[in-house]
Amino acid sequence: MARSKNRNITIKIIAVFFAVILWTYVMSDVNPKITKEIENIKVELVNLDALQISGITLMEPKEVTVKVKLSGRRKELIDITADDIIAQADLSGYKEGSHRVDIEVRTHDSRIEIEDYYPKQVVFKFDKIVQKQKHVILRLTGKEGIGYSAGKGVVKPSTVYIKGPRTWVNSVTNVIAYVNLNNSTEDIITSVPLKAVNDRGKEVEGVIKEPKIVDVKIPILKVKDVPIKPQITGTPLIGYEIINVISEPDHVKIRGPEEIIKDIKEIETEPVSADYVAKSISKITPLILPDGIEVVDGNDSVNVKVEIEKKVEKTLEFNIDDIDFTNLDTELEIDKDKSDKKLTVTVTAVESIINALTKNDIKISANLDNLKEGVHNVDIKIKKPSKVGIVKLNPKIFKIYLKKKTDENLTL
Repeated sequence: MARSKNRNITIKIIAVFFAVILWTYVMSDVNPKITKEIENIKVELVNLDALQISGITLMEPKEVTVKVKLSGRRKELIDITADDIIAQADLSGYKEGSHRVDIEVRTHDSRIEIEDYYPKQVVFKFDKIVQKQKHVILRLTGKEGIGYSAGKGVVKPSTVYIKGPRTWVNSVTNVIAYVNLNNSTEDIITSVPLKAVNDRGKEVEGVIKEPKIVDVKIPILKVKDVPIKPQITGTPLIGYEIINVISEPDHVKIRGPEEIIKDIKEIETEPVSADYVAKSISKITPLILPDGIEVVDGNDSVNVKVEIEKKVEKTLEFNIDDIDFTNLDTELEIDKDKSDKKLTVTVTAVESIINALTKNDIKISANLDNLKEGVHNVDIKIKKPSKVGIVKLNPKIFKIYLKKKTDENLTL
């Protein structure tokens, strides 16, 4: 009886042994252990909200993937996908700057073993959230209607806040409000969105503008081209004279309300003093603009030139043949041998005029109306250029002798 029981136990042990061998065979041949690689598994970035609360934001990379090598039985491993693998990077507690962060990988199935994965660490760049106040710049595009010009626009509010990562905020050079003039002939009142741009004029994305939209008013003004009138005060030094006053430019394009600009004929400069001056003046001088009027190009000053020259004298000599004797009795003639033969005229003017002056520019005449035969002292009349003065005439009274014409001269 005892021997029979021992035999049964032995048989059972042998059966279990062969069963294990058979299971091992089946598992290794039918459901063997294998490895599998899965790429582009997205890493979950954990605690991003905690970063934002602490005033830190993730700059880069925004997305991270890993490559994972798995091992396990074919039956469990064959259907494993990227969705069954958990990859995480905990970003909590990091400060501004670049930091190396560990990547943790696991699976939902404990029967699957993670043999390896890459990368195990990733360098993340963090930036501090900052805020900065910026002045809004108004930029006009397009053109006004013909005969009109856009005046100085008003932006409300004129300053705004920009907020975002320090790197981006610091790259913003201008906050711009763009308005299209669109051939306008009336004032423009509109609201436009703002653009934050860098030093290359490219918009900086990801920066928050507070507010995002501003109100803009642009006056559209009538344009008119008018001459410039320089104002000169005082008198140059004795012996000197103003010969010319010019403005460079001599015209200015102004703009303003139509009811004001229509009555403007010229624009004066502020006074330029020539008092006791002995040389030419060149001075940048502001224009005097009526209220509500402005210069289109913004340049409200001109160069006023006052040309001043020294006055000099010149003596010209004339003979009796140079004198135009008028109203002489037809029966009389001038006896040149008994009459004065010459006279001199001393004139004065500025150097440039005197240097160019000749006796042909001076016309001398004497009126002989009602004069009879004999000796006469006649007044000399001089016709000269307007800018030439007479200093001296010698002789002041010109003596002539009138005589009867001879028979030969009468015939002629």
